[in-house]
Amino acid sequence: MADPVALIANGARKGHPVEDFQSIWTCAAMRIARSTWDASGLEVFLRMDVPYGATSSGRLSEDAVKLLLETGPKPAPCRFLEIGGGSGLFAKLFLDSLKEQAPEIYETCTYVMTDGSSNMLKSQEEYGVLAAHASHIETRVFDAGSAWPDDFIGTFDGVFGSYILDSLPVEILKVGESGVQQMQARCAMPEPNPALKAALETAGNGHLAPFVDSAKLMQIQTRHIPSGPLPYEAALPPATDQDTPMVHCYGAIACIENIAKSLRGGGFAMLSDYGTLTPREPSEQIEFQNFGSSAALAVNFHQLDGWFADGDVAYLKPDAEEGHLITRVLYNGVKDDLSALVDLQFGIARQRALRLPVEAARQMLRANAFETARQLYAKAMALQPRNWSLIEEVAELLLLSAKDYPDAIELAEFGLSLNPVGPNLHRIIAEARLHLDDISGAQQAMAACLRLSGASPHAFLLAADIEHKAGNTEAALTAIAKGLAMDTEADRREDLINLQSEILVKISKGAREVLLADVNRSRSLDAITLRP
Repeated sequence: MADPVALIANGARKGHPVEDFQSIWTCAAMRIARSTWDASGLEVFLRMDVPYGATSSGRLSEDAVKLLLETGPKPAPCRFLEIGGGSGLFAKLFLDSLKEQAPEIYETCTYVMTDGSSNMLKSQEEYGVLAAHASHIETRVFDAGSAWPDDFIGTFDGVFGSYILDSLPVEILKVGESGVQQMQARCAMPEPNPALKAALETAGNGHLAPFVDSAKLMQIQTRHIPSGPLPYEAALPPATDQDTPMVHCYGAIACIENIAKSLRGGGFAMLSDYGTLTPREPSEQIEFQNFGSSAALAVNFHQLDGWFADGDVAYLKPDAEEGHLITRVLYNGVKDDLSALVDLQFGIARQRALRLPVEAARQMLRANAFETARQLYAKAMALQPRNWSLIEEVAELLLLSAKDYPDAIELAEFGLSLNPVGPNLHRIIAEARLHLDDISGAQQAMAACLRLSGASPHAFLLAADIEHKAGNTEAALTAIAKGLAMDTEADRREDLINLQSEILVKISKGAREVLLADVNRSRSLDAITLRP
């Protein structure tokens, strides 16, 4: 007799596998995702493939300075380490704040900026993110998931990591009455792909970057098998009567242990990431986070909190938190000295205090209550004066809703002093200057926007409009063509086509006027009486 469940499940086998079943961490999808990071520069942040505002808006940088100043006198000179530095903005805003609040520490400090991608570090330099602090910066290519070098041990007063724990090795398991089961994965393509299959047989990930586009069609087939020996098996929960899915963050555990060893006496580490705070339910499925072409898995903070609760270095977390962005602090000192501050800075009360005026302002905007929204945004900015992402949001309000163009320009320029690689801040300035009929200023701001983020259809639409009003027809049509080519989701297609039609009609009308003027250039006045 046919098994209907098996028949339905049989469809999951469709496709052409390019590899054998293996750990999720080493499967093709994850390897290709990591290859994009190996090759990446700041463009992944400028295009917002990675929503880095949450960790690099300035709020966490200010929090880190406050922790530093509350942990007592520091040996001179201070040394700081950032793992997975990415955009470089966390470091820039940390050093900005440190210079302002504790110039005596800033003057002699060294900030070691690391990233697993040499291209990311080069891109930071090319865009000048840390140019204002260049004499205090050392850069090093470093994979936080690998063995830590001897010169990192016991040498740092502060260690920072944002969105790095979710990029370290993991296993996906089921733990319960059936014991520990490992989820294995193999990737399949809709059509045979012998080139990819051959490339996957070679160790490393860098050579997989050419397959990023084709991997968008890739399917991940999974199965569970009884697990063999696992790293940090002691960190697994006890068995229950139900098979419960979990992310086993053994890479994050190893990394945090290394961070603890890297701290001097009185040193601290601040780690912020997306993740889960409670064990999953048996019915839940574990999903990938996809950021552009990269992929990650939510950090199992419940596991980390249990593992490090009684370590040699104090592991601090707030008593209650919302979980939008989870922060943990390590402290090589007396735990009670910092517990209250960690709860104050990262606990639920402050998280809500920072979030509520912004959410209320957005609700007022939906009701067209622009002035009330402006007042609420002012309260939000008073709480987060260095938050360039919030400044960008408010500048957009002044531009589009309040039509307060001079203030929009001034606020966006202040935002650029915090985040010099904010393409949308340049776009806001360009659009505001266009409304003020400052075509030259709009062109300059738009050029800066496109240098940072040339892959935005919205940006090319505005660039075309500016060039159209400047009388540069060819440049306007070129910008429209680029915008249409990049608008893969058709978000701006109609606007781009409408502007193109307007320009083409104007060209045709102008050409017709010239033709008629040429044909009728000679006009006889013999039959009329001329006025004196």
